[in-house]
Order: sequence, then C-alpha cells, then structure tokens
Amino acid sequence: MRKEPPLSSLPSTATTNALGKLFICIETKLLVATLLSFTIVMFLWNLPPYYQNFISTTRPCTAPLTNSVVVSAVANTTAAATSLLSTNVSLPYTANPVARKYNSVPRPKPRDPNKRVFESYGNAAALFVQMGAYRGGPTTFAVVGLASKPIHVFGKPWFKCEWISNNGSSYRAKAYKMLPDWGYGRVYTVVVVNCTFPFNPNQDNAGGKLMVNAYYGESQRKYEKFTALEEAPGSYIESKFQPPYQYEYLYCGSSLYGNLSADRIREWMAYHAWFFGPSSHFVFHDAGGVSPEVMAVLEPWVRAGRATVQDIRGQAEYDGYYYNQFLVVNDCLHRYRHAANWTFFFDVDEYIYLPDGNTLESVLNEFSGYTQFTIQQNPMSSMLCLNDSSQQYSRQWGFEKLLFRESRTKIRRDRKYAIQARNAYSAGVHLSENVIGKTLHNTESKIRYYHYHNTITYHEELCREYLPATAKDGVNWLNKLPYVYDDNMKKLANTIKAFELKTIGSKPEALTNNDGINPIQIDSARN
Repeated sequence: MRKEPPLSSLPSTATTNALGKLFICIETKLLVATLLSFTIVMFLWNLPPYYQNFISTTRPCTAPLTNSVVVSAVANTTAAATSLLSTNVSLPYTANPVARKYNSVPRPKPRDPNKRVFESYGNAAALFVQMGAYRGGPTTFAVVGLASKPIHVFGKPWFKCEWISNNGSSYRAKAYKMLPDWGYGRVYTVVVVNCTFPFNPNQDNAGGKLMVNAYYGESQRKYEKFTALEEAPGSYIESKFQPPYQYEYLYCGSSLYGNLSADRIREWMAYHAWFFGPSSHFVFHDAGGVSPEVMAVLEPWVRAGRATVQDIRGQAEYDGYYYNQFLVVNDCLHRYRHAANWTFFFDVDEYIYLPDGNTLESVLNEFSGYTQFTIQQNPMSSMLCLNDSSQQYSRQWGFEKLLFRESRTKIRRDRKYAIQARNAYSAGVHLSENVIGKTLHNTESKIRYYHYHNTITYHEELCREYLPATAKDGVNWLNKLPYVYDDNMKKLANTIKAFELKTIGSKPEALTNNDGINPIQIDSARN
C-alpha cells in the first residue's frame, strides 16, 4: 500500500520543481547563447582574407583614425616587418605558400556610356617592406627595407619620421631616403630611410616609438604609417655608440643560396676565423643555401660565439636582385654598425690575403684615415691542377690544390671592400656610395683576395684539368685565358687545418682521413 505524503508538503515541492526547471531552462539558454557567440566570433575571425581590401590603411592625413583602421594597419605592418626578420639559427624551410583571395568592391557603372571606368584588383607590390630598424647613434636611426621599384623610379615617394615618447611628448623629422642597389632592383628596390633628429629624442631614457610615414607620392594625403622601432624605458645606452667596440672585425655575408658545398664552406670559415683572429665575428644570411650539411659545418663556430646564421628565406616572397643581397648587406651594416672597427663585405668563394708579410693590424692602421677601401681580385682557375702523382688531391682542400691564377692585366675586375661602418649610411656589394670620409682604391700591394669562382656549388673533384710540372715556370693557356702558377694559399693550408682542430676540436681522425694534414701539425694543434 503506497503512502501519500502529507498534503501540507505538496505546495513547497511543486514550487521547488518549478524553480529547478526554470534554472535549468535559463542555464540551457545561456549555454546556447555562449556557443552561438563563440561560433560567430570564430566565423568573423576567419573572414579577413576576404574583406581585407574593404578596409584600407591608406587614408588622408586629416581623416579620423578608426579602430578598424588601427587593427588593420598594425596587422599589415607586423606581417611586413616580421616576414623578413631573421633568427640566429638556420631552420629548415618547410612553409608552403598559402593562396589568398581578395575581393574588390566594384565601382558603380556611370550613366554616360563614354565615361570609362578603370577597375583595379589586388596589389602588385608593397609600398614598403621593412626588414629592420636600428638606432645609428644618439640622434639618428635607419630603417632598412624594400619598396616597389616603379614607384621610386617613376614617382616621388617620400618618408617622414616621428618619435613618440612614453612621457607623452613627440618630435618630428623629415627622413632622407637612399636607394643603394645601383638600379639593379627588379619588382622591388632597396630603400634605406635615415631619420635624423636635431637632438636625442629619447634623452630622458623614458623609452618610446619611432613612427614612419611612407607616402605614395608628393601628396601628403595618401600614406601608410607604421611603427619601425621601439625602445623600452632605460634601454638607451650611449656608450654602445662609442669605441671600444665589441669586435675588431665583422664579416657581413651576402645571401647564401643554391646547393652549396659543405666542404668549401668549412674551408672558408676555418681560413677566415684564423685570418681575422679571435676578436672577429661572422654573420651569414641563409636564403636557402644553408643545407643541414652546411649548417653542421657552421654550428661549431656558432657555438663558439664566432658566427651567427640568420634565416632570411622569407625574402623569396619579394622579387629583388640576387636573393635581395643589397637588402641583406644594408641590414647587416646597420644592425652591426657599432659592433666593430672594420666591417668586411665579400663572398664565400673569396679569400682575403696579405702579400709580402703584411699583417692585418698594420694594414688597417695605415688605412685608418679612410672610411672605406677596396680590395683587388686574384681570379683563380676552378679546375686546373698540377699533374703530380705524389699529391693526393681527394684529401686536399680547394685552395690547397687550385694553384693557377688568371693573369690578364689592365682590365677592370670586381672588387670587394671593407668599411668603418659608423661612418656609412648605406652599403653596396662592391662599394658604398653613402659615406662620410675618403675612399682608398690603390691597395694591391697591401691586401688582395683570391677568387675561386664556380667552386662553391661544385660537389665533385675540383681537379679536372692537369698541367705538367713545367707549368710552374711559364704562362699556360686555357679557353684563351693565360694562367700562371701561384701557391701562396697552398702554403697556409696546414696552418689553417691545425688552427681549426685546435679551435673547434675537430676529431684528428677526420682530419687525417680526409684532409691530408701533416701529422706534425696535428700534434702541435693538440698541444
């Protein structure tokens, strides 16, 4: 027999059940509303590729700055600035290009049939692509990047700089632009923007931002504004811009691309680490040429603090001259402007050499009154070797066995150069045209470089043509070019191998099996 509850308890129980159902209903609605809101947010988050063109960052200087414009400008500027920023370690390039669709708003059709309308779709080239921005001293800054070449060739774009301090003050300066790639640019040309203020805009060390306005033409109404550089409070240290500097010598390398030989890179790095001495640093730029094998060769020098490898593979998105090498050397110049007394620019198939017993310190002391000096080339054959059965060429380094120099005279050859970077505003591949001070060219008796062209990407045995022993004493002709015997570099080979062994600790077995180093040199290196 079922017992009924007391009648007095029925109203309270019914009320409780009703309230419970009401709370459950409310919670369900809140959950549904939350999920719906999250779905809408995610949907809008994925819309930018389609509505990006509707929100332009280009605006008149008098137009109010809306939130949507701020967000779009920051996003676009960040993407442009970070795409070329490099790291200190080369990473494998696995990113795939992502196709993006942009829709343009169609213009209304005119009523007059003879009124023609010009519809534009997409953007062929960016107004400015920033790679880096650096303080060049107490009052000056440099912004390094790429820009649409047609705009700078046929138009009159210009720049304006503004420092916005964290203390609320702001100062403006008109910028000076340089195009240092000698007209070699393709879709993009290199632009270095110099911002010089009449005084240090961060003199109270409160920190702030360097803002740059990039104008499309003479009009002040159409421009892009972006943050080029930020300084945190207390980060400005004036002593960084005064000697003594961190290094005596700095190497700024051009873009490394193609299928580079790890053997040749190893030889080059060991030689120049010895040549420049312990107070030197090497900066390499990986544009796709630093394979795992090449990185394995450079890694010991990176760990030892002697080298830096920056990943610049993102530059491939911007079509410039030779993997944007003018961009790379200018960024390196300004990034390390106050890092060394002298900065050298040459390639990884070129070896600096001091003739007649000169020392690097004595030569550069003699050249100290010049801002830059150029270096004459000794062009070497990439295939000629002596037909000497006593030589085990497969165990020798490249500069150890390629001993024939092309000897034509009174012709113009490419030069490389060194510069006191603190007195330079831009860099070239063979020379800087924007410097304070004098340039010296007649340096052949003091310093030269051996150029082993077409060897850096060759992975087979370099010796492919052999000359008899008598070739040491005369002029030899190959492909209508004269060659003479020159063994200056060969004489240094054992010294360089022993130095490498002592400095980065390469295994003696590896040197003995692959490099033909004299056992006496190995013993001295161990000690």
